[in-house]
Amino acid sequence: MRALPLLLLCPGLVLAQTGRIPQSAVPPRGVTLPPTSAALVDEATALSLNPASLRFMGAGQLFYLHERNLVRDQVGDALFLGTSFGGGVGVGAGVEWLRGRGLPDYRKTSVGLALGAGALSLGASYHALASEVRAVDRLSGVDLGLTLRPARFLSLGAVIQDVTAPTSGAYTLPRVYQLALGLRPLGERLTLGADLAVAHGDRRTAQLTYTLRATVLPGVGLGAGLSHGLVAGGPPLALQLAATLDSSRLGLTYAAGGARGGGMDHVLAVRLSRENYAAPRLGRGVLALVDLDDRLTPRGGLGVNLLGVSRGTDPYLRLVQWLDDAAHDERLKGVVLKLSELPGVDWAKADELHRAVLRLRAAGKKVMAVLHQVDDRTYLVASAADEVYALNASSLLVNGLSAQVLYLGGTMEKLGVTWDVARVGDYKTAPEQLTRRDLSPAERETLEGFLDTQTAYDVETVTKARRITPERLREAWGAGILTARRAQEFGLVDGVLMPEDFDAKLEALVPGARYDSRYSPRDERDTRWSPRRRIAVVPVLGSIVGGKSRGSPLGGELASGAETFILALERAQRDPSVVAIVLRVDSPGGEVLASDLMYRAVLEARKHKPVIASMGDVAASGGYYAAMGADEIWALPTTLTGSIGVFYLKPALQGLLGDKLGVSQETIGRAPMPDLVNLWRPWTDAEREAMQGWVNAAYDDFITQVATSRKLDKEKVDTLARGRVWTGSAAHARGLVDQMGGLVEAVASARARARVPQWEELDVEVVAEPSGFLSSWGGEPGVNVLPPALQQLVREAGLESPWLLEPGLKAARPFSLQVR
Repeated sequence: MRALPLLLLCPGLVLAQTGRIPQSAVPPRGVTLPPTSAALVDEATALSLNPASLRFMGAGQLFYLHERNLVRDQVGDALFLGTSFGGGVGVGAGVEWLRGRGLPDYRKTSVGLALGAGALSLGASYHALASEVRAVDRLSGVDLGLTLRPARFLSLGAVIQDVTAPTSGAYTLPRVYQLALGLRPLGERLTLGADLAVAHGDRRTAQLTYTLRATVLPGVGLGAGLSHGLVAGGPPLALQLAATLDSSRLGLTYAAGGARGGGMDHVLAVRLSRENYAAPRLGRGVLALVDLDDRLTPRGGLGVNLLGVSRGTDPYLRLVQWLDDAAHDERLKGVVLKLSELPGVDWAKADELHRAVLRLRAAGKKVMAVLHQVDDRTYLVASAADEVYALNASSLLVNGLSAQVLYLGGTMEKLGVTWDVARVGDYKTAPEQLTRRDLSPAERETLEGFLDTQTAYDVETVTKARRITPERLREAWGAGILTARRAQEFGLVDGVLMPEDFDAKLEALVPGARYDSRYSPRDERDTRWSPRRRIAVVPVLGSIVGGKSRGSPLGGELASGAETFILALERAQRDPSVVAIVLRVDSPGGEVLASDLMYRAVLEARKHKPVIASMGDVAASGGYYAAMGADEIWALPTTLTGSIGVFYLKPALQGLLGDKLGVSQETIGRAPMPDLVNLWRPWTDAEREAMQGWVNAAYDDFITQVATSRKLDKEKVDTLARGRVWTGSAAHARGLVDQMGGLVEAVASARARARVPQWEELDVEVVAEPSGFLSSWGGEPGVNVLPPALQQLVREAGLESPWLLEPGLKAARPFSLQVR
C-alpha cells in the first residue's frame, strides 16, 4: 500500500510529455515541462529529459517551474540551473518538489554532464529521491542520453532512464527507453517532434508523443503536445498547449492541459539567462555607439600577456566583421561612430573602414560620426557617414599628406658600424635606412608615386562623400589644424556638437530608436540544430618569420610564423565545415624561406578548397609571395604591394666593438669563406660575389614563381619587380592583383567560388590565433617592454622587426613609411 500515494500522484503530474509513464510502484519522474521532446530540448531543463542536450543550452540558465492541478490539489516546483562552455561541455543541476492533498512530500535532486563535438553529444545524469517514506530515500538512478543533430532540419535523441532499474522495498524505478525525432521543415520558425517511450519488459506502457512549437514573432512562441498509449489499457490520451513570451534575459511560459479524468493541469515556467534570447521587436529599432579607437586597441596589459592569455582575434579583423554583421542586422537602425587616432590603421585599412560605413548606409542604417582629435586618415573614415560632427574643443589635423622616412646612416658612421648588402634591383631599398643619410633616387621615385596616388584617391573619396569640391578641400588643407568651427565653414563637418545636444541629435538621426550601450550584432541565442558552414580567415599579420607566430620585444609588433600559418591552413583544409579559405595579408614581408613555405602551403590548400587572398595596408615582398598562391588576390586601391625582390643584410661591428670599445676577435677557419656571415668584419670581394650570386638565384626563383602563379611572362615580371613598390590600383593594372576590394569582398568571392548560395548563412571565423601559458617566451605574442612613445620611434626607424637582422635571405618592403 505504500506505493498507492505515489501512484495517485503520478497521473496529475503527467501530461503530454515523453518519459512521464505512470506505473504502479513507480515514484513520479518530476515536474512536467511545457511541450518538448528528447530531440528538441536544449535548455537547462534538458537535465530532466535528455542530459545529452545540456551541451546545447548556452551560457548560464536558471529555470523555475511551478505546476498545479486544481482538481487533485497537487503541486510541483522545480529549479534547474545549467551552463555550457568551450563548445563541448554542458553541466546542470536541479531540485524538484512534489506534494499533494493527503500525500507525503517528495524531493528529487539531479546533476548532469554532457560532452560532445560537432553534431554529436552524449550525456549522463544522476538523480536521487528523498521523502518521509524511508524506503524512497534509498532510491536513486542514472539516465543516459544521446543527441545527434547532423543537419539544420534534423535532430535525433535517445535516452535510457534509470539504467539500473533500482528497487527499494515496494518501490521501483523501471528502466525506460526513449527514441525521439525532431524536424524543422521551414527553418527555425517551426519545429515538430515525435517521441516513443516504453518501460523495460512492459509493452503496455508504450507511449507516443507529438510536439509542435512555432515562433509566431520574435520572442513570441506557441506550443502543443499530444500523447497517447499504443495498446489498450496503456497511458491515456493527454493534451497540452503553451505560450511563451521572451525578452533578452527573461522568459515566461504558461502551459495548460490534462489527461482524461485527471483534471486541468497548469505549468508556469520562468527563465533567467546570461545569453540573449530573441525578443519582440518593439519601438523603432536600436541605436548603437561604436568607439573605433576602443575596438582597435588590443586587449590585455603587461600582466595579462605575461600569463600567456591570448589577445584573441586581431582587433581590426574583429571590427570589420562586426560592422559587416551589423549591416545585416534588422534590429539596428542607426550607428554613432566615435573617432580619434585609429591605432593600427593605415590608409588601406582606413579605406576599408570607409567602405564598411557606406555598406551600413546602403543597408538602411543611419550613421553619425563624432570627431575628437583626427587627422586625414581618420577623417577619410568619418567622411562616409550621413552626418559628421565635431566637439567644441576638437581639432582636425586635416592638412594633406606627407611621407617621412627615418635614416640611421649618419648614426652608424658615428658608431663605426658598416653594413654589407647584397640585393637585386635599385628599388630593393630596405637596407638604406641603415646605410644612407637621405633618400636614394629610386626610393624618392617610389614615395612620390605613392603620395600622388594616395592624395588623388583621398581627395576623390572625401569630396564625393562630403559633396564638396576638391578646391574646397585643398583650401581647408591650407588652414593647417582646423577648429570645429573652421571645419564647419569648409564643409568638413555638419556642425559643432555640444554634450547637451547629443540626445536631440540621436533622436533626429533615427526618430524613436532605442539607444543600447551593449548592442552587438548576432548576440542573440542561436537555435540552429547544426553549425553554419564556415569561411576560414587565416591571417598573415606583421613580418614573416620561421617557426611560430610571436611578438617583437621592441614595439610589440606581431610576426607571422610559417609553422603557425601552415598548421592553421592545414586545419582549415581538413575541416569539412570550412567551404573556403581567405588569407588576410597585412605584412611587409620577411624571411624568404618562411615566405616560400607559406606560398607552397597555399598552393596545396587550393587543390582542396577555394583560397582567396585579401590584402590590407601592406602585402609586400614576402607578404605578396605568400598571397600569390591563392586562386584570386584582392587589394585595396592604396595597399602597398609588390616589392618583389630579396636582399641579404649584415653589419660589420669591428669599428664599434674593436676600434671604440677595445674588443678583439680572431677566426681560425678550414674553408675558403668561413667568415661569410660573421658580424665582425666587412665582406671581401670574393665573399661579396658569392653572396650576390646567392641573392640573384633567390630573386630568379621568386620572379619565376610570380610568373607561374600570375600567368605572366617572366621578363615582364622582372620589369615589375626589382623591389618596386606599387599601390593596389597600380598592381591591379599590371596584373599582380585580380580585384579591387577589402576583406568583405574577398569573403563574398570565396563564397561564390565555393558555390554556396546567397541565402545560406555562413560564419566567418579567424583561425590561428596564438595563445598559451607564458606565450611571450614560448614563441607566441609577447609583451611590450617599451613605452608607446619609444615604440613609435622604433617603428619609424624600421627596427620593429629585429629578426630582419638575423642571418638569411629576406624579402621585405624597402622602407618603414609613415604617411600622415
